Amino acid sequence: MERLLTRSRVLLAFCCTLLLAALNRRDPMVYGMFLFLATVTVMGFVLPWLSLRGMAVRLRADGLGGEVIEGAGCDIGIVVERSVRWPAFMVDVETEWEWAGRHLTLCQTIPVVRAGKAVELGRQVRFACRGHYRLVAVRLACGFPLGLVQARHAMQHTGIAVHVLPKPQAMYWPLPWNVSPDPSGTLATRHTGQSFELGLLREYQQGDSVGRVNWRASARVGELVIQHFQQLGAVVLRVAVHAPAAPALGNPASAGEQAIRLAAGVFDAAQGHGAQAFLYLAGDGEPVQGAALVRTALAAAQPASPAQLCEACMRVAAVARVGDQIALVVPGDMVQADLAAALAELKGVACAVVVCIALGHVVGPAQLVAAQGLQAVAQRAGAVCWMEAP
Repeated sequence: MERLLTRSRVLLAFCCTLLLAALNRRDPMVYGMFLFLATVTVMGFVLPWLSLRGMAVRLRADGLGGEVIEGAGCDIGIVVERSVRWPAFMVDVETEWEWAGRHLTLCQTIPVVRAGKAVELGRQVRFACRGHYRLVAVRLACGFPLGLVQARHAMQHTGIAVHVLPKPQAMYWPLPWNVSPDPSGTLATRHTGQSFELGLLREYQQGDSVGRVNWRASARVGELVIQHFQQLGAVVLRVAVHAPAAPALGNPASAGEQAIRLAAGVFDAAQGHGAQAFLYLAGDGEPVQGAALVRTALAAAQPASPAQLCEACMRVAAVARVGDQIALVVPGDMVQADLAAALAELKGVACAVVVCIALGHVVGPAQLVAAQGLQAVAQRAGAVCWMEAP
């Protein structure tokens, strides 16, 4: 019944009723009521079409997308122009975006588009989730003043792409930052090693290598003296991330997308302590290093299967050195067996492993139990577990 009683049908029924009453009674007041209601109804049907007539969408010369943090306003350089003499009111501008097989429609409402004026969307476009979005189409819609009909005008636009970077989740790294041996490192440790920086001189002890004897110092003191050179090293963090798949992909409230934000927060924490951070994603490519490249790689991270996560952990284990730290960032709704398989690839590595579990925006009893199960799996594997909520 509600589907039949639309606004347009009700107004048409009132017009017909008033017209019949005016013809029967021949009353000027009834005629006036009919003419008023008929005029309003005609305007409700005609004005939306007239509002979109003479409307055009063009791209500003300097607006071609770019990079933006999720949730922040994005100036994509779209300008709405009106060439006819009368203004248009309450014009909805719908932009359709595509990324990873998903389509996202964003809608902004322009209150007034004046005659001969151009209106820029400015920073009204906001993306709630990370990704590399490509503009597919722009649609104009108007139902002013009564919303009886919705006039639409669609235009195809290509060439605009926006890289939406994940917003880092602030976190506290639970372990002290260790220095691992690295001949090309910039830090000097207290351990002995091969470098050009002398650490200390001490007396010779049984079993010391003769090659470490400092003969000049030994001649001065009359006994054998051993020289120690400081070892060069670096603070190294290797991060493997489990990228979400559908339906968590593109859902800003999901635990999978929160894992991407948590991974960005881990890199920010490492960068704040001067650590060298490497990102390992699904695929056979080289690890990503550098703040800008890591953000871009996280924004474009495609869904990863459990086998691909295990392969990424295998690559981490192959290059990890003593003293390195490894972070495994996973969503809170991950299958426990998949996490156990990924941690099995890191078994036997002489590095500290931290499992970072990301929780979604809405954490119910079931989600909390699942995350606690992952925490138990990590602890059985000897890893440090860290659970983070937005």
